[in-house]
Amino acid sequence: MRNMLAIIVAVVVAYSPVCIANTKSDSVAKLLEVMKIDDQMKGGFEAMLPTIHQLAARLQLSADETEELKNIYRDWFQNDVDRFYIGSQIADLYSDTFSQSEIEEIIQFYQTPTGRKLVNKSPELTKLGAQIGLEEAQRKQQQLLEKLTPFIEKHQP
Repeated sequence: MRNMLAIIVAVVVAYSPVCIANTKSDSVAKLLEVMKIDDQMKGGFEAMLPTIHQLAARLQLSADETEELKNIYRDWFQNDVDRFYIGSQIADLYSDTFSQSEIEEIIQFYQTPTGRKLVNKSPELTKLGAQIGLEEAQRKQQQLLEKLTPFIEKHQP
């Protein structure tokens, strides 16, 4: 009887980390689902569009050519960027950063009306935030060039 109890305890102890890992992994998967991670990635792509417009302006592209350039980027994003890989890497980040209970709390938040609003608005907010950053960088480009010029001159062959 003691041997049987010892075996049961050993099995429970041995498999507990696996069960915890699966539970945490499942929770992270649910978190990414309620966060609509694929939509967030698409929002990140949309945030790149001002940069693509800048490239089109530098190349002096027509509206049709600009649209063609955007379509090249869209095709690349849709067909070449491995969003599953990115999602799994993001899952690892969340898993490494948050405890099981914290992940569950975040999931609960994202299931509230405010959390759902955040999920739905995040792609557009990301895009707008990127535009704000890009505009400020453009306004301060001269200051950057003034700081870079001595460095570049110093390091030219």
